[in-house]
Order: sequence, then structure tokens, then C-alpha cells
Amino acid sequence: MREPTFGILGPLQIRGVAARSCVPLGGPKPRAVLATLLLRPGAFVSLDTLTEVLWPQRPPRSAVANLRTYVRALRGALAAAGVDTTGLRTRHGGYVLDVPPLDHDLLLFERRVDRARTARNAGQHAAALRGYLSALSLWRGGVLQDLPGSVLWDPVLTRAEQLRTVVQDESLRLRLVTGDHGPLVAELRTRIAADPLREDLWQLLVSALDRAGRTAEARVAYADARRLLAAELGVAPGEALRAAGEALFSSRSYWSGSAPGSRSR
Repeated sequence: MREPTFGILGPLQIRGVAARSCVPLGGPKPRAVLATLLLRPGAFVSLDTLTEVLWPQRPPRSAVANLRTYVRALRGALAAAGVDTTGLRTRHGGYVLDVPPLDHDLLLFERRVDRARTARNAGQHAAALRGYLSALSLWRGGVLQDLPGSVLWDPVLTRAEQLRTVVQDESLRLRLVTGDHGPLVAELRTRIAADPLREDLWQLLVSALDRAGRTAEARVAYADARRLLAAELGVAPGEALRAAGEALFSSRSYWSGSAPGSRSR
């Protein structure tokens, strides 16, 4: 499976057609121009918007001329690498960059997520999990992490990062359903260490441990979560986490005395 030509899910990356090698795009300003166009594929981006991205404080008098120079240089670099430049079109007062979804990693990510969700909604859990993991494999880091950024980029960047988090969470739940319990436990412990107050991750960990036959560890995890929530937030576990814990402590093996510190009825 070939990589998309245009990549923003990580450092800005353009892959040439010939050897699929990365295309050198020059300094930060022409890269910022291309990044802004890629964040709005198929949409008109005005010269005013590009000027605000490149010179947010005090643009030079030559800003428009500089922008046109950057765009010409981008066209030349892309053409030299065998990348079709017909989608980069000049419009009065700005530019439009049309990119096929298969050639733009964010668009491809969203397409794969949509297909995975369709499979999930149809009860095809294994296919949905494969789709989610395929979508997540497109990420190489934070969106445009090698560029300074702009407040004008923030809405798209935030939406993309939020969707990534949602997909990561949905894939964890699917892994629980499909029986990937051992590796899932290890990943959940890592995620909880980074974000210890997320009850949904604790609930998944308790459930994964229990389904893996590690019920004693599941009880310990539930007790840890309950203690942490009380100490940090002053709250008891929510409904889902509480239900998972109550199921563990109402099990026949617990009351029969098989667990450390258990009592008999």
C-alpha cells in the first residue's frame, strides 16, 4: 500500500512519484504556505489568510509578491518530483489546492475511519478494528509538528487530534471485544500512567484483566482507581466503572475465599 503524496499527520511531508522520496520544499515560509493550503483542501485560501499565517505581527510591503514567489517555487519543486501540480490553482486574490483523498493523509485517515465505523455499526468487530488500526498507522506524530503553527490552523489541527483520540479509544474497546486482552492490558496501563484520571481507561483495564482470567489483578486495579478518584477529585467511581467493580466483588470465587483477604458467607 503506497503512502499518500501529501502528509500533514506529523512533519510536513511530500513524497515524489518516482522513488517515493521526500520532496525538498525550501524554508519555513514556503512550507507554511503549502501547509495552509493542505489544511483546506479544495477550498479557496486568500492572500490575506496566507499573509496572516506567515507574518502574524507585521507583514512586509512585499508580502503578496513574496507569496507568489513561494507558490511558484512550490510548483517547480513538485513538478520536478513528478507530482501533479494541476490541482494548485491561482484564483483572484488567492489559491486553491485540490488533492484526491487517497493522496492526502488527513483525508485518507477520515475515509478509513468512516469505513471502520460502518463495519463496527454492522457488528463486524474484527474488520472495524483492522480499519481503525489502518487509519491510525497514517500518523507520524503531531499535525505539522515541524512548523511554528498559526492560530488560523488551530481549528483543523484540534479537530484532527480529537478524532485521533476518539479512534484510539474506540480501537481499545474493540480490542476488548475481539479478545486481545494481554496486549491490551499493557497498553492500557501505559495510557493510564499518562492520564490517570480517565475512568473509561480504568474500566477497560478492569474488564480486560477479568476477561484474561486475571481477576485478582482486576480487583486491585479497581481498588486503585477508586482510591485515586477519591484522593484527586473527591468522587466515587462513575456508573460504568462501579458496575465493573461490583461484578468482580460479587463473583462466586471472591466470596468463596479464593482471593486474598476474602471472606466467606
